[in-house]
Amino acid sequence: MHTSTENLAQQQTFWTFSRSLLWKNWLIKKRQPAATACEILVPTFFIVLLGIFKLITKTVDVPAGWSDDADNTASTRYNLFQPTGPSFEWVDVDLPKFAMYESTMTGLMLKLSLSRMACGVLAGGLVDTNTSSPFSVPTECAGKVVPYKIGVAPDNAFTRNYFAEAMNLWYPRLDLMNSTTETLTNPSFKESIQFFDTNDALTDYMKSNTYGDKVGSPKIYAAIVFDSAPSGDDIGTFGSIEYSLRLNATRGDGRDSVGRVPTTDGGLTLVTRFVTCMPEWNSANQSTTCICQRSQTTAVASTELDDTLLDVLSNDGLIKEALNGLGLSDSAALSTALASLSSSTREALLTPLRQAPQPIMGATVAPFPVDDYTSSPFYANVASVFSIVFIMVYLFTISRILVVLIQEKELRLREFMKILGVTEKTITLTWYMTYAAILFVGAVVQALAGLAGLFPNSSLIVTFLFFFLFGLSVLALAFFISTLFSKARAGAFVGLVAFFAMYAVSQGFSTGTAESAKTIGSTALMMFVFDTILYTILGLYFEKVMPKEYGTSLKCKSK
Repeated sequence: MHTSTENLAQQQTFWTFSRSLLWKNWLIKKRQPAATACEILVPTFFIVLLGIFKLITKTVDVPAGWSDDADNTASTRYNLFQPTGPSFEWVDVDLPKFAMYESTMTGLMLKLSLSRMACGVLAGGLVDTNTSSPFSVPTECAGKVVPYKIGVAPDNAFTRNYFAEAMNLWYPRLDLMNSTTETLTNPSFKESIQFFDTNDALTDYMKSNTYGDKVGSPKIYAAIVFDSAPSGDDIGTFGSIEYSLRLNATRGDGRDSVGRVPTTDGGLTLVTRFVTCMPEWNSANQSTTCICQRSQTTAVASTELDDTLLDVLSNDGLIKEALNGLGLSDSAALSTALASLSSSTREALLTPLRQAPQPIMGATVAPFPVDDYTSSPFYANVASVFSIVFIMVYLFTISRILVVLIQEKELRLREFMKILGVTEKTITLTWYMTYAAILFVGAVVQALAGLAGLFPNSSLIVTFLFFFLFGLSVLALAFFISTLFSKARAGAFVGLVAFFAMYAVSQGFSTGTAESAKTIGSTALMMFVFDTILYTILGLYFEKVMPKEYGTSLKCKSK
């Protein structure tokens, strides 16, 4: 009974002190109306100011279809198939902005023969670096042109006798112009590659001083490195094959000048078709007939299918780029030339295209059209400064909280209240309740101001929760920092610097980071709650153990 009476007395004392301290806090805020109003209205002022800037920023009405809002003054609707300029810096030809076509190995080999070659060398397909080959680079061109090759590593029976020979049967040397006056020869696969003993040998070659300085030292456009492949009697059997694609990322001729970093979401079709087909292998004479062991991977020839597959060549940006280099930029002329090819040449071009995965859908790939909408360039314009503005508008609030909390210790007011029987917990709780009320009112005003201008399409409740929970995390941070200082001036200065450092956090999340790595939606609100709890716990702990000018502190216990 005695214990129950003591607990009841403690509860009554706690509520009595709490009411008194809340009244005390109210009087302090009432005596400083300007400072109290600024704690609420400074963030609101910036929200209203940004809202006014948004209202005076001209919006763009984007029409339905294949459109964009790249222009800040007018939107653009594009014809799906009309070329609008180069879409990729590494394909030097006008392409549609949205409709994309799958490139082919034939186009890539033709592009490589164009790179660093004179027109006559390109047209004749004279790209072989083997001087004994009838299709080698002419001696008259030595020192003037340097071919580009596709590297293949390592150099073994699988890569040279199986993979390369099979691909050479799929991509033989072809004359793409059925004419006696014009010549356009596409080199074969073997003429477009160069073997390296190992991946390290490939790297050493590209680092050497002789790299790309003559016909015998071709430049490497890309490389296929088989990390794991069958060997011996396992060649030609279905098994695990691991390979890597190495793509050049340097700008121009500079070895140390990093340019565009190539993507890794393409260039996989060649090896995919090879392993899907798994050509027959004769281990006795180390050769292949390129007949697929899985016949169902080869599409059945038909006029309709063949025309669809040939359209892939007509729309290939790499082939168009090569033709532009020869002054044959009319794609209709290419279509006519393909239609007039001999049956054997057409069949040679169609053979690899019939292998799964067939580029049937690759003939035309386009995104879904968009519905009409209103785009405001304001958000893009302020994206780089919005985070720092948001931090700055709360600098006054956190400085006021720090000054109020630390001044109580600096002026010994907190010690006098403890002498009267007020506990540390009661003092902290009443200040939390006081500023929670102020931040609540501020969050309501800020949410309404945002709804009127800056965030008209956002949920009022979500906007309110965002401002209110962020304010509570600011309050908890200020309480934590206040426990480390006994002088208001020093504590406020360090607190402002620490709070301003939060701007660095916003720079850790940019357009380039993965969506899965970003904290969005409800996760951000939960992090505000977590921050509030964490800073409060840390503040309560340091309030007990930090040395004070007045009073005694608890010692940190260690095991």
